[in-house]
Amino acid sequence: MLKDEILRVLEDERAKPISGQVLADRFGVSRNAVWKVINQLKEEGHSIRSDGKKGYCLEESSDVLSVPGIRNYLQSPELSVEVYSEIDSTNNEAKRRLGAGESRNLLLVADKQTAGRGRIGHTFYSPEHTGIYMTLSIELPMPLYQPERITLAAAVAVVRAVQPYLSEELRLKWVNDIFYKDLKVCGILSEGITDLETGLIQHAIVGIGLNVRPADFPPELREIAGSLELERPSRNEIVGRIVNSLEELYRDLTNDDYIREYMEYSMHPEKVKEFLKING
Repeated sequence: MLKDEILRVLEDERAKPISGQVLADRFGVSRNAVWKVINQLKEEGHSIRSDGKKGYCLEESSDVLSVPGIRNYLQSPELSVEVYSEIDSTNNEAKRRLGAGESRNLLLVADKQTAGRGRIGHTFYSPEHTGIYMTLSIELPMPLYQPERITLAAAVAVVRAVQPYLSEELRLKWVNDIFYKDLKVCGILSEGITDLETGLIQHAIVGIGLNVRPADFPPELREIAGSLELERPSRNEIVGRIVNSLEELYRDLTNDDYIREYMEYSMHPEKVKEFLKING
């Protein structure tokens, strides 16, 4: 699709102008066709500066979630990626796909959720343009019997992705919440598909809701929910960084090193130590 191809080039050269003629020659289309695509991208919210002499430039501040934008940061080209402007829940969609017999490794990302899910039937407030609501549906390379390890690894992946950009340290609340400046900024909902014969988890559905940009929370959430309030990096880059860490960690969930990394940020290190004592 021409629009995705042009967006991929703009993402690759973010903040650098690319002439319309170069884009036209690269994809074998007219400059007018390029101009139409650029206007479509602008209508979708991408911040693109047009300079008649220099060409088109995707601004550093542009923060629209997109497949080309996310792929620009992914290490795994085989992973299927889909982005939604709005969906009920990325975890729900992943489960629907599995129920329909689709077992490929899949990343689903939404700009807004209308029925974001938390643990034990709780909801996760998921407004547009400010957060990352994503689900990685992946077949584990090694069957697993300890579901907590999936969530612990996801929390570590989030910390690795965003901690370098923060002025204060993230804190991890056992087992699936992440706090920043004493407010919850991230929730993780991990679900597993088990083999009925062995009882082992073979396929993981890992949902992550992360409040990245400043958001106007409802009154009932303002004293408990917060945001990282980051201006950079882009949400596409954060998604890519999280997924890259997740895929690395999920290659060997029996390795306890990442659990010790989790413990460094834990609000309840005694619970982590107890987990290692029983399951290490």
